[in-house]
Amino acid sequence: MTVKGRRFLAMGLMSLAVATAIGAAGFVAYPFYTDWKAGNTQEDLRAAFASSDIKDAYGEGRVRDSQPLTRIMIPAMGTDTIVVEGTSAKALNTGAGHYPNTPLPGEPGNVAIAGHRTTYGKPFANLEILKEGDKVILETPFAKHTYEVISGFGGHKNPWVVAANDWTVAEQAPESMLTLTTCHPKGSDRQRLVARAKLIKTEAL
Repeated sequence: MTVKGRRFLAMGLMSLAVATAIGAAGFVAYPFYTDWKAGNTQEDLRAAFASSDIKDAYGEGRVRDSQPLTRIMIPAMGTDTIVVEGTSAKALNTGAGHYPNTPLPGEPGNVAIAGHRTTYGKPFANLEILKEGDKVILETPFAKHTYEVISGFGGHKNPWVVAANDWTVAEQAPESMLTLTTCHPKGSDRQRLVARAKLIKTEAL
C-alpha cells in the first residue's frame, strides 16, 4: 500500500472510531436525558394535578391524553409518580400512563397503568420485586385508593411475563382490580411484565 493509501486508511479508521465513540456516548447518555426530561415534566404535572382545573376535569370525566389523572405510590419500589391519561408515546414519555379503555382508579373493573422500566423516570424499574401483600396507592383529586398485590393465579406467578401483544391483561374484571404493565426484559420491549393488585380500601380526600 502506498503512503497516500495508508494515510487515507488511517483517516478512515480514525473517523470510524470517532463515530463509534460518539454513538456509544449517545447510547449511554440517552437514559439520563429521558430521566431528566421526565423529571421536569413530572414537576409540571404535580402542579397541574393540584389545580382546580384538573379536579373539575376529573370530576366531569374529561381528562385528555397526557393530562394528569392519578398519583401512583408503591412503597416497596420507592415509586411516587403522576400518571397521565393515555398510553400514546407522548403520554408515556412522562413516565406512566393510564390505559384509556379501562376504569378510573377506585372504580369497579380492571384499572390498567403502563410505565417505563429503564427510561423516562423508570417508575416501574423494579416491578419484578413486588410480592403478595405489597401496597399500591392511587390518589385522585377526590380520594385515595389502596390496592394490595395478590398471590399468583391462573397457573402463574404475580408478577408474571406475557407476550408484548397480549392485551388480555387489561381486560375487564368482575372485581375492583389494578394491573401494572412494563417492558420485559429490562431495555427491551420483546415481552411485557405484569403485576395485579386488588382494591382493599378507599378514603375520601
